[in-house]
Amino acid sequence: MKNKLIKTYWLGLILFSGGSLLNSCSDSMLEENVYTGTSQDNLVAQGEAGCKILVDGIYKYVQYFSYSRGNNWQLAPEAGTDEFTLNWGFAITEWGGMQNFLNLNSGHYQPMEMYREAYKLIAQANQVLISFDDKKNDPSYSAMIAEAKFWRAYTYYKLQNVFGSVPLIKGTEDLSSGIERTPASDIRSFVSSEMEDIENILPSTPTAYGKPTKWAVKAFLSRFYLNNKDWTKASLYAKDIIDNSGASLQAKYQDVFKIDGNPEIILAVNQINQSDKGNKYVALSLEGELRNALNIQGVSASNGYGMSNYFYSTFAPDDQRVIPFDKNTKQGIAIAGIQYKADGTPVYGSVSSPETVQKALNRVITFKFPLQENIAKGEDSDADFPLMRLGEIYLTYAEAQFQLGNTAGALEYINPIRTRAGLSPLTTLTLDDILNERGWETYHEGYRREDLLRFGKLLDKVEAKFKYDFPTTPYPNSGNITRELFPIPADAISLNPKLTQNPGY
Repeated sequence: MKNKLIKTYWLGLILFSGGSLLNSCSDSMLEENVYTGTSQDNLVAQGEAGCKILVDGIYKYVQYFSYSRGNNWQLAPEAGTDEFTLNWGFAITEWGGMQNFLNLNSGHYQPMEMYREAYKLIAQANQVLISFDDKKNDPSYSAMIAEAKFWRAYTYYKLQNVFGSVPLIKGTEDLSSGIERTPASDIRSFVSSEMEDIENILPSTPTAYGKPTKWAVKAFLSRFYLNNKDWTKASLYAKDIIDNSGASLQAKYQDVFKIDGNPEIILAVNQINQSDKGNKYVALSLEGELRNALNIQGVSASNGYGMSNYFYSTFAPDDQRVIPFDKNTKQGIAIAGIQYKADGTPVYGSVSSPETVQKALNRVITFKFPLQENIAKGEDSDADFPLMRLGEIYLTYAEAQFQLGNTAGALEYINPIRTRAGLSPLTTLTLDDILNERGWETYHEGYRREDLLRFGKLLDKVEAKFKYDFPTTPYPNSGNITRELFPIPADAISLNPKLTQNPGY
């Protein structure tokens, strides 16, 4: 039975691309150690220690849900919304295919990368769950087994959101002749069942930073039920977190992303200042001339990420969530407008005709994840990436309460978010107000695609972005609802004869 674990969806590919599944981590779960010669049976024989090695090995793949690489899980879903712009070209099969996601095709490497990395994590979790299935009721193992279930369910939900129906692999299947896609509704049922099963098994406080707790499960379920429009359950889970988790809002928006382990964070991807183990968001956003003019040291400039000009234009001028970056203090978030070099000349354009960042770069540079100088490889900061935080939970509760007819209750939780941002409280509320507030509060955190799909506005908002930011670029597939899902990668279909393509590709 245990040998079946080595059969994953990608057959040999998953196990042998990017390192063995027996990679584990030190206390930070990021310092990689390869247990050479350690077989699966030997790990099982080691009992709790072997189980911990396999569970900690999951975190190599959890990194993919952050900005730890140029091509990461956040990138394509973010670039396929109204809030994000990617500068690396417009070729359909290259980076530009992610930017103009309406032109994505099954040969694009980014959907392939997302699909492959997700199933690597699932394969690692499956190893834990089958190897130690007979220990699931043992208190010494139950939390570790629940941890593996958490990440497997989390990953299946991410897969379902972008690809729709996907193969549901639990590790015991005979995959020699392929495996069919499981309906998206069944994936969602599996995910909610798995999460609810472990809700009271995981501890209230993490056993190590970056590991899930019961509050992370509740935070996931609050968002899960919100996206499935079960307003009552979304409200119940969100309010439980607000009232009982011990989490609290940071006084300053920037501190949410600046201070590791702050009380607003419920679960984060742990980032460290080491090569390819950190947060590359700033380095992948900066442009070289701008970096030099701002006197930023020890940070590369890949000239890629940014906020779309369209989305930036929707913020109030004094919104602290896009507070201007100050080159003297090196504090702040948004770099927009005309920027100047030390000699007083503009960074872009000429003295007689200076250009804004928006015009020169087709985007606004943001340091939502704060600038850190002299970082590893010029790329890897230790600014953690939050997967779940209390600010988003407030907005989940507000939206669910509004949908249940309790406008006063919704305002009670949306207004603290606005007040922190330096904005006036609302006295009336609409669904558009809620969607806007979610966008302004959580931009570039990976929520926007889910939010726009829930509101039925994904295609409309993306079209608005392109017509605002790129008015001369032909806009394809306008209103084509099949583009709400990404293509199943062609390589995946070639490996699995039972796998079918999504409509429209």
